[in-house]
Amino acid sequence: MRLIEASLSGFRNLAEARLSFSPGVNVFTGANGQGKTNLLEALNYPALGRSYRGARDEELIGFGADAARVEVAAETESGLVESYEYGLERGGGRRLRVAGEPVPRKADLVGRLATVVYDPQTVTLVRGAPEGRRRYLDQGLCGLDHAYFVTLQAYNRALKQKTSLLRDAAAGGRGRAGLRDDLRAWSDEMARHAAPLIRDRARYARELGPVAQDVLAGFTGRPATLEIVYAPGLEIAEKEAPAADLSREISSFLDYIGEAEIRRGRCLAGPHADDLVLSLDGVDLRTFGSQGETRSVAIALKLAQGELVFRRRRIRPILFFDDIFSELDQERARRLQEATAQMHQVFIATARADDVAGWRPRDARRWAVEAGRITEAP
Repeated sequence: MRLIEASLSGFRNLAEARLSFSPGVNVFTGANGQGKTNLLEALNYPALGRSYRGARDEELIGFGADAARVEVAAETESGLVESYEYGLERGGGRRLRVAGEPVPRKADLVGRLATVVYDPQTVTLVRGAPEGRRRYLDQGLCGLDHAYFVTLQAYNRALKQKTSLLRDAAAGGRGRAGLRDDLRAWSDEMARHAAPLIRDRARYARELGPVAQDVLAGFTGRPATLEIVYAPGLEIAEKEAPAADLSREISSFLDYIGEAEIRRGRCLAGPHADDLVLSLDGVDLRTFGSQGETRSVAIALKLAQGELVFRRRRIRPILFFDDIFSELDQERARRLQEATAQMHQVFIATARADDVAGWRPRDARRWAVEAGRITEAP
């Protein structure tokens, strides 16, 4: 998959522009704060129906502009060209179109435009809070299977309802008639959707391990044992049992801890508390990993995610690298550059021209970004 061209107006600080891209490597250089990351954000928005940086839609509209409008043309492996268009209005309106047809829900975009993003925050994937690793799992699985996305939404709705009941109980509603029956009903609903989530996350983590290990060895130049262990947020014996059996086991466990949840006023177990345990050569990376190791493993995890998209869907995701090479020594940076450019379309934003100096991949295109203006460089 690759982006062919894009037109932008009113997006953050970016000046109106129309850009045509290389099918290989595209490099954007400029000092910090000039708009490089904003451009990657604009191009990646159609993949998620939102900013990968977590910004609200209104924050994406430039100062003095009433709306932001972006159109991106992408070509699939089969040669089909599709347009992805979105408009964001200052008053909160939003329009999404694919191939000219309205897309009423963000959910309908998930998985259509395959991308992988690495930015400076990605390092927290290894050493940060479990929430980031859950998000990583969910993003990877949603890109592979739309049914997973639907199930995840259903689980989150049930979790929200049960959490609301528990908060009411903690605020003085413990004695309300029917409270326990209502809680049990939402626990059963959570269990029904938790079962496929747990099963899919366990399988995905098992697949990721050897792929990420190979990717890591490829750009670090040394073999190492990378282990990825799925740690579910509830106590179950068999994570990959048939969905019906797993659902019954989860429901029984949630019933067992029901009174404790009422006392504490919150849901104590479920996929919303899952985590991944990452270790390199037997060392827990979250606790003992060096800065270089955690950065390298974070990159490997992201690239492994893209490799699994290819293996399952035969699609090579588009790679977005925002200030990635400054975190690596020169040898690792060059290995990573060469490896990714051979198989993917790559978009690189960097504040240091030295990070890509001397690297001349075939058909590369380069731009300078200054105060939001994007000009092609020789």
